[in-house]
Amino acid sequence: MLRDIKQQSSGLGAKIVMGLLIIAFVFWGVSGSILSAGNDGAATVNGEKISIVKFDQANLAARNRLTSQFGDNLGSEYFESENFKRGVMNQLVDAELLRQEAEKFDYDVSPETVKQYIEESAGLQIDGKFSKKAYANYLLQVNKSAELLQREIKQDIQGSALPVMINKTAFSLNIEIENQYKLSKQTRSFNFLELSSADYLDTVEVSEEEINDHYKEFGSDYMTTEQVSVNYIELSPADLLDRIDVTDDEISEFYTAKRNNLATPEKRLTQHILLPVSGDEEAVKTEIDKVAARIKAGEDFSEVAKEVSKDPGSAPNGGDLGWVTQGDMVPAFDEKLFSMAAGEISEPVLSSFGYHIIKLSEIKEPAIPDLEEIKDTLIDEIKTERANDEFLVVADILDEAIVDSDNVLELAAEASGLSMKTTELFANGRGIDMAANQAFSATAFSDSVKLNNETSEMIDIGENHIAYMHINELVPAELKPLEDVTDAIKAKLRSEKANEIVKQEVIKYVESINSGESTLESIATELEKTVVVAENTERVGSKQPFTLVKNIFQMKFDDENQQTAYVESNNNAFAMVNLTAVSAADVSTISDEEKASIATQIERTVSNNEMQNIAAELRKTASISINEKVFEPPVL
Repeated sequence: MLRDIKQQSSGLGAKIVMGLLIIAFVFWGVSGSILSAGNDGAATVNGEKISIVKFDQANLAARNRLTSQFGDNLGSEYFESENFKRGVMNQLVDAELLRQEAEKFDYDVSPETVKQYIEESAGLQIDGKFSKKAYANYLLQVNKSAELLQREIKQDIQGSALPVMINKTAFSLNIEIENQYKLSKQTRSFNFLELSSADYLDTVEVSEEEINDHYKEFGSDYMTTEQVSVNYIELSPADLLDRIDVTDDEISEFYTAKRNNLATPEKRLTQHILLPVSGDEEAVKTEIDKVAARIKAGEDFSEVAKEVSKDPGSAPNGGDLGWVTQGDMVPAFDEKLFSMAAGEISEPVLSSFGYHIIKLSEIKEPAIPDLEEIKDTLIDEIKTERANDEFLVVADILDEAIVDSDNVLELAAEASGLSMKTTELFANGRGIDMAANQAFSATAFSDSVKLNNETSEMIDIGENHIAYMHINELVPAELKPLEDVTDAIKAKLRSEKANEIVKQEVIKYVESINSGESTLESIATELEKTVVVAENTERVGSKQPFTLVKNIFQMKFDDENQQTAYVESNNNAFAMVNLTAVSAADVSTISDEEKASIATQIERTVSNNEMQNIAAELRKTASISINEKVFEPPVL
């Protein structure tokens, strides 16, 4: 259970890997405050504070998650909205309530468990082992004390305990699985006639008055995009390479130390003939033995391979596989090949691909390159290694320089030997080069940088890559001139009018069909269109319009009193529909994999609903105080 809880504790492992949560441990002799974590409260739950820092981090995480899913479709205004921020706050409050409930059951997380959890995090490991050096690199980005971060990890695991326990107790009945399968695999047959608003655009007129009225009412839809340009200093090991000089003695020592690891692996020039085994193995074995006999009798290996080998990649080239190193091939092939002598042809060998006959033409022994051959590569490696070490020192100098220069980036750059750079104007999430980085862009559009003219905190661009920024230019969003958007407004209004016309036309036609005055076919003839007959249409993956199918699967079916209905279709179109048949899936065809997948979906839904119910009950008796100021929009 503990392992499950640790693995599912709010994605903590992923946070560490991504460098979003950087851990300071007293376990390894590292403690104390690196930077102040901030003590402002966003909310209080039964006396336990949710800090503004935590609220901001949760906002950013939610924003990044949604942006990765939907791109820029949501817009920056959505992420500044009260609804979005309240949603994040509700999740934090519920998580805190669940953590407190877990504590009531005496569920505790020992310091050793926290230590083990972190040591197993891939982002803090080198060569599969916890690395103090990797930890130190991450530590540069931390903005909380060691003790506070450890407490957050403990709370994260505690907060996941109850959800994991509930998840473990969720189950699904076979009848539920079968009903879900019947529903998801249900098919429907229907006839439909579709009318599009495009058919009516030529009948629509839009006046200047309508355009002006729309512009006045919906001017916010026609704003330019807010843009910023920022000055910034960035630091990565690559920025330090030119500072590092390497002597010949250092190169020689480095070469000697790495000499045994520089050897090129043994290589073997290989051909093969392959006959796959897909049915009767004995029959294939008989066939490959015949091929082996032909080669023993003196036939050319390459010509036989071209004739009989079933490996499409190598057969046209006489079975040539090129130079092969140990481990390149499947185990049985590999074992045989590396036991052969140059010039040898093997007996048939069975692997997971089938029967092979292997020819080994030549062997290249392992070789250690001379120092002069790889001198430039060694210099690059030494510089890179030293630059990584120097990065820690310079990052500390830069941080001090930022403070000592009263946040004047130009002075801080000069003091740390770095250069200050300036981005072009860019919109949030639409920058290039450095501004394309999500964390960089989000910081540039934060209130503190954009509005308050403050120098940013350290920004984590990626592993061993940090930046600081200060606003250079802000171009606020503003209303576009009417003349620039007249065509767009006119097209929008024409489309809306045409869409309403086609809807009313379809309603009129449906009423005439259901009253017996006309039929779907007669209307199609009148409009010079065609009735589409869709048989056994599936819910997902149909060739019919997606929106049309979705709406048809929401219709009720009355076999004895069939009526024509209208539904929305794709691209501003409406359809008149006759639903003729509904067929449930045959549950006898359901596979074990499908059963398992459906069971997982049902159990996940049950668990989520149960957790929502528990959180709702806990809220009824909880003392919750929320700082409403955190929902206020930024002051322009």
